[in-house]
Amino acid sequence: MQSFSLSPQLCYIAAICGAFITALSQILLKTQANTTGGKGFFSKFLNVRVIVSYGLLFLTLAINQVALRYVPLSVMPCITSTSFVWVFVLGALILKEKISARKILGVAVIIAGVLISRL
Repeated sequence: MQSFSLSPQLCYIAAICGAFITALSQILLKTQANTTGGKGFFSKFLNVRVIVSYGLLFLTLAINQVALRYVPLSVMPCITSTSFVWVFVLGALILKEKISARKILGVAVIIAGVLISRL
């Protein structure tokens, strides 16, 4: 049986893609939260957007497990925290959310935290 080999670069790319997929999942959840769809309690939580969104989050967990093969545990939180930056960007582009000074400050704090942790 042939073994499957991953390069460190591929694992870093997988981790970054995982953060982006997490952001996409959160955008899907936001679009569902903004709809007034179904009347029942379960129709708000058992619909295509929510199920796909949680499926994407589960996929991200699997991607992160593979990425941790070569990405150090000390680096992984820095990569995953970029998902908040992606949510900010995708929210502005896709959902047409207003960009406020408070949101920009939040993103700046996240980016500063990542940079400081890597020093």
